[in-house]
Amino acid sequence: MSLLPPLRVATACLLLTVLTAFGEACKVKLNVPSELGAEKLVGRVNLEKCVKSGSFVAISNDPGFSITGDGLYTRHPMMLSGKRKVGISIRDLETLDEKKMHVVLVPPKKASKKRPAREAILRRTKRRWRPLPFSINENGMAPFPQFVQQIQSDTQENYTIFYSISGEGVDMPPLDLFFIKSETGDIYVTRTIDREEYPQFKLMGHAKTRDGYSPERPLDITIKIEDDNDNAPEFIEGIFCMHVRENSPAGTIVGRVNATDRDEPGSMHTILKYSIMHFPGQPKLFSMHPDTGVIITISDGALDREVMDNYKLLIHVCDMGGQPFGLTSTGSMIITITDENDHAPTFVAQSYRVEVNENECGIDILRIPVEDKDLVNTENWRANFSIVQGNEHGYFSIRTDPTTNEGILSVVRPLNYEEINHIDLRISAVNQAAFIKVPSKQMSANTIPVSVIVKDVDEGPEFLPRTKYLRIQEGLPAGTDVGEYTAKDPENKNTNIRYRKLVDEYSWISIAETTGKITTNKVLDRESGEMKQDSYNVTVLATDDSGKTSTGTLVIQLVDVNDNVPGITHNDGFVCMNGKNYAEIHATDNDSPPNCAPFKFSLDTTNNTDIQKQWQIQQLDDTSMRLTKLIDLPSNVYDVPVHIVDQQGHGKTHFLKIDVCDCPDGLNCASRRSARNISLGVWAILAMILAALVLLALLCALLACLCGAGAGKHDKDCFPDDLAQENLIVSNTEAPGEELMDPNLKVPIQLVNPNLTGTGTGVSTETRQILRSADTVGAHPPMDKGGHHTMDQGRYSYSEWQSFMQSHIDEKVYQCEQDEEQQHAVDYIVPYNYEGRGSVAGSVGCCSELRGEDDRLDFLNQLEPKFRTLASVCAKK
Repeated sequence: MSLLPPLRVATACLLLTVLTAFGEACKVKLNVPSELGAEKLVGRVNLEKCVKSGSFVAISNDPGFSITGDGLYTRHPMMLSGKRKVGISIRDLETLDEKKMHVVLVPPKKASKKRPAREAILRRTKRRWRPLPFSINENGMAPFPQFVQQIQSDTQENYTIFYSISGEGVDMPPLDLFFIKSETGDIYVTRTIDREEYPQFKLMGHAKTRDGYSPERPLDITIKIEDDNDNAPEFIEGIFCMHVRENSPAGTIVGRVNATDRDEPGSMHTILKYSIMHFPGQPKLFSMHPDTGVIITISDGALDREVMDNYKLLIHVCDMGGQPFGLTSTGSMIITITDENDHAPTFVAQSYRVEVNENECGIDILRIPVEDKDLVNTENWRANFSIVQGNEHGYFSIRTDPTTNEGILSVVRPLNYEEINHIDLRISAVNQAAFIKVPSKQMSANTIPVSVIVKDVDEGPEFLPRTKYLRIQEGLPAGTDVGEYTAKDPENKNTNIRYRKLVDEYSWISIAETTGKITTNKVLDRESGEMKQDSYNVTVLATDDSGKTSTGTLVIQLVDVNDNVPGITHNDGFVCMNGKNYAEIHATDNDSPPNCAPFKFSLDTTNNTDIQKQWQIQQLDDTSMRLTKLIDLPSNVYDVPVHIVDQQGHGKTHFLKIDVCDCPDGLNCASRRSARNISLGVWAILAMILAALVLLALLCALLACLCGAGAGKHDKDCFPDDLAQENLIVSNTEAPGEELMDPNLKVPIQLVNPNLTGTGTGVSTETRQILRSADTVGAHPPMDKGGHHTMDQGRYSYSEWQSFMQSHIDEKVYQCEQDEEQQHAVDYIVPYNYEGRGSVAGSVGCCSELRGEDDRLDFLNQLEPKFRTLASVCAKK
């Protein structure tokens, strides 16, 4: 199957390098294909070779070509059979000089017609079953169908071939766009095609015989849709919003605009040029780069927000490299001018005069407005006021009203008309933001004079000074004149002023009503404790004839007199015969320096000259000493005379009682330890007495229970309610009985004759003592001279009851602590109220071993004869 050489080449843009020049600076040579499509890039040329300036215009002199930027484009399809020279005219916009440039287009050379015989033979044996460069222009004009291309196979010389196609545009969407004549292989298109929707179609060609035999492989067919400039460029934003600072220099970048074009990228249809559409009468303040869409300022300091705070511009974009026949679109752009502090605040008035009453404080006296052309409510607009002159004494302050931007002048210290009646101030105002100096704008003066006039007011009397310090020597007799405290009228209009005390807590002084003369009311003592922080305050009130008042403070400070002698504050009181042979003595003095410490200690030998042989004084510090025993002295209490004086030599002799005693440990007297032990014994005795009282109360409760129970018994032979079938004792106890806890426990019990009645105070002559013990050793009751056990009719010695109760209570406490469930035992000593028939056993809780009805033994008196012998053994009469 033979293959035909391509008749056309693809019309894509080829950028070819300039190969050489023809000896002149404005001649270039471009290698190009022999077939060129419409509006395709041929190559790029360096126009600056002919023009040294950056501002020029280039125009093609060849009607078949156009020049855009540095690119050479075709205007319509063409075939180049040989070299072609294209002339370009270049005009310099600065010098208006015009130069010519020649661009030589060199197509590839044609192959030689003479070929070797072998190559010709091989050429004839090739087949034509190969796709050709198919292309269709979009937006094709009617009528339809239109011929596109033909496919043929060399096998049709031997076979009857039928052609068919499949793929996009045939049996795939968009359906039925292409069809082929099966006999000839001609391909047709049936309607208009939009390249932006379908840039190309991929088909598959088939060649088959009538019986379905395929002598050829399926053929890949690509149909490219040639672009038509049917889409105008569009800006990507409806309105571009940009910002630039006012007073910006030329060349400041404001922003960039951008547009898109749906036509084929890389073609003349998508080469866009941007521009700003200026209107007559408007200043030209901005410039836009035609290729990038970047906007810059073109003049220094021409942007003034106070003149124009925003600019609305109409922008323009054109494809085809900005050629007149290109498609265009317009858009909007708003450039906002941002504010800078290029205007200082200016005062509305030239000066101010204001009046203020003396003694007024904390009031606003003047509001000072300013003007500022900068943006309101920004740091460039807000003013900061200050007093730069005349406020050396701090009478005034000034602040800014955040709403009105006014300066508010206030009085912060009272003014005195008698001292000053006129003050000249100078107020300054600056912005919060730093000021930007602009050569075209002059900064005006930003200070203003303010004259403050102080008005005289009748103030009433005033104490001078308001706080007066008065030093008085302590100990002066009552009625002593110690000074005066007076007030004056500042206006000198009223001299008739009356005085009286407002506060004098301890009534130290008196003040004369008309003269202000001060006298003492009593003898003042610095050590009395009536002063606070070494001073005493008296508040004095002054009143003039008009009723106006004023107060002053009189601070009295007492001058100390050495009227106190040092006294003993600490004395060990003993020394040891063997061991600690000294005692430490501490002293104090209520006077203040220099009438107090350091003290001097010495032995007074006036009455006993030998005292220095027995004792010695060692000074420890300013207020203490050590008294040391020099010789062995017998155990006794000694009076040691010690003379103590202060710095001024004022003092007296103190007789120190020193106990010389035996110290077993070398540090403490044995007699003092015994005293301490005795003191502890007293407490023990008190505790024992209290315990005895408690036991006595328990005994009384026991006797009351026994007597009450006996009074209620009338039937001697009755059996107890819980009698059980001739058993001696009914017991449900599942643990060892209480009698096993302490074998030596004895409980004296009185049984009252049940036949007797009364209040429980009478006791029968017939008593029984029941001893419950597992072991009788050490549990015998008291015996008489005959060796018989005796009872004291309910009275027992204190030692017996104490030993009994002490051991019994200790045992009960131990049992409570050993409770398995960690609960309170029921055997605590608690008070009981009579709620029914009393118990003859007289149980009172922990004070008796007979608990509950199961432990009563009085029923032994009602047993049958065989048990009475046992009862007589258990309870003796």
